[in-house]
Amino acid sequence: MGKPVLTQVPNRLLERVRANAGRAAYQPEEFKQFQQRESLADFHRQQAAIAKERADRQIRQLMDRSGVQDIYLTSTLENYVVQHVGQQAAIDMCRRYLADFGQFGAKRNMVFCGTTGTGKNHMASAICNALIASGKSAVVATALELQMKVRAARRHDSPVTEDQVISNLAKVDLLVMDEIELGSTQDYDGKIINTVIDHRVTKGKGVVLLSNMEPDSLMQFLGERITDRIIQSFYLVECKWPSYRTSR
Repeated sequence: MGKPVLTQVPNRLLERVRANAGRAAYQPEEFKQFQQRESLADFHRQQAAIAKERADRQIRQLMDRSGVQDIYLTSTLENYVVQHVGQQAAIDMCRRYLADFGQFGAKRNMVFCGTTGTGKNHMASAICNALIASGKSAVVATALELQMKVRAARRHDSPVTEDQVISNLAKVDLLVMDEIELGSTQDYDGKIINTVIDHRVTKGKGVVLLSNMEPDSLMQFLGERITDRIIQSFYLVECKWPSYRTSR
């Protein structure tokens, strides 16, 4: 038999190869540490995936759906029809919000104000659809719907508590609250909306509010405390163009 290949390589060439290699191969103990780090990273990835699936399941059970309402499941920023001055600026603002979502220092909140038919739901749902497609969680619900979910948890036969419902609403990556001014204004119900927003802002989670009111009237409706927390980090989209429904 011939000699092993390595013994046939001149020593001078081996020295050049070793000199250019940069570093030696893993030593046994180093490789063991590498395997341990990879195993721990895999464990954390699995735990994060399990936690996300659990949170998504809780939201589906709470809202009787996953994410966006059926009518807006196909909404995107690309298929929003721009026909009037201001609409392109609104779409650009939505794109900035989406591109920066979750990044440190990015604006967390959005407020859409304008009359019915101006595309507020389309734009907000498009943001949610894009986030869901990227693996994040997002929900669109009316203020009254959220109040009813929390109120139902107070029943003696409810499988969840009021605190659990509010906690779940605080966990979702993005919560869009539609028809904010049409929710119940009874003392307890009004506090529900404030509590949900407060929990999310405290956790650094974004909220998107949709309203038919003028911005000043909406902020007065929400109250000074919640308004102050939202406007510290938000985009304001004023939809002042005609209704799409009535202009067709």
